[in-house]
Amino acid sequence: NDTNMAAQQYDLLIPAEGTLLVGGFGAVDRFLGLLSQTLGNLDQAAAHFDDALAFCRRAGYRPELAWTCCDYADALLERADEGDRSKAVSLLDESLTISTELGMRPLMARVTALLEGAETLPVKAPAYPDGLTAREIEVLQLIAIGKSNQEIADALVITLRTAGNHVANILNKTGLANRTEAAAYAIRQGIA
Repeated sequence: NDTNMAAQQYDLLIPAEGTLLVGGFGAVDRFLGLLSQTLGNLDQAAAHFDDALAFCRRAGYRPELAWTCCDYADALLERADEGDRSKAVSLLDESLTISTELGMRPLMARVTALLEGAETLPVKAPAYPDGLTAREIEVLQLIAIGKSNQEIADALVITLRTAGNHVANILNKTGLANRTEAAAYAIRQGIA
């Protein structure tokens, strides 16, 4: 299967990392990145692609740099960690610039398709501290400026009871004792 073959090829290529394949077929590190991606190890793939980028830039090997940028972006879009999408778009822009200058039409088409796909990927919800929800962050911001539960309810168009529940959840999740500590917490966390 593909996984077994990729693992075998990876083992064969690893001694040649940091070099160019015989015949100028590309940077070994780019192929190690592609094989790592096939094996599902996206962090390892990113490390190999970083090495391939550095190699291509040092060598001035622009066609391979364009392909490396494209392949690296594809792996980043698959991994989808924080910051991966913006880095992928930057790499795709670089790849498109080079491939356009050099007339690399197949690569231009692939990059354009990846750019379009990157725009339609859902953005991951931001991670808030201590497992707070987006609504609890809104409530915490209002607590930080001294709003009462009734004022919070009015501002967010929720019931007084719901506002109170949000405040209780915030205190419970953060381990804070009262609204004053919650306000200080919001400031420390950069929420307020």
